[in-house]
Amino acid sequence: MSSTKPVDSVRAFWNSRAGLGKWAGTQDLIAKELELKTIAEFVRPGMKLLDAGCGNGVAAIEIARRFQVDITAIDYAADMVRAAAETAATVPLVGTIQFKEGDVTNLNGLPGDFDLIYTERVIINLEDWETQKKAIAGLIGLLRVGGVYAMLENSQDGLDKINVLRQQVGLQAVKAPWHNRYLKDSELQTFSVPGVVLEKVIFHSSTYYFLSRVVNAWLAAQEGKEPDYDSPVNELALQLPAIGDLGQGRVWVWKRLASN
Repeated sequence: MSSTKPVDSVRAFWNSRAGLGKWAGTQDLIAKELELKTIAEFVRPGMKLLDAGCGNGVAAIEIARRFQVDITAIDYAADMVRAAAETAATVPLVGTIQFKEGDVTNLNGLPGDFDLIYTERVIINLEDWETQKKAIAGLIGLLRVGGVYAMLENSQDGLDKINVLRQQVGLQAVKAPWHNRYLKDSELQTFSVPGVVLEKVIFHSSTYYFLSRVVNAWLAAQEGKEPDYDSPVNELALQLPAIGDLGQGRVWVWKRLASN
């Protein structure tokens, strides 16, 4: 275990944010909206889903509100799980959700017949690549044949590309948060699980990260202020297609083709 990012400190951090409502997982609500839109594209009525690292349930609740699906939602932060269950009890749902404590590094007790598994910035909370790849393999192992794991995580390579542009216009580089270890292309290109294929990588937030981390950040710097997440410039990304491969937010789409 890394001495600079012990798991208990990361868990405590997320427990401390459990009461923040829609801001619990991130202050960047447009990035979150783009994530939800992307997840929804994989969902079909009747599916059995696993939300691995559900936080306070924002994504799971929205999906169950819109689709007749059966969702198991797990998180290792107990306060997050309680907040999720409390919120879900107040929302009319088409589908069903079972919230419970669980850890992506120990998936014992979960069935291996999920149609769709997704994570949102969960794997990046793990301390090193060895732990991350074990978690990815473990999640993939819970898919039925034909099932998909939509891994919405952050890319160090994507962040590096944004930082090149930021530095060209006089902005400081953006660093990953202390509790995150972003994924690297070189690692994922050599990662494999028998019977599973990396079907594609979706750069769903590339336009957004260019607009928010470069354009909006530069405009704010000219006015001597911090950029706002909800600025009109950022909101343009909700109307424009994703272009290029900039920014940290990506979706690695793993599909199980056969049993091990």
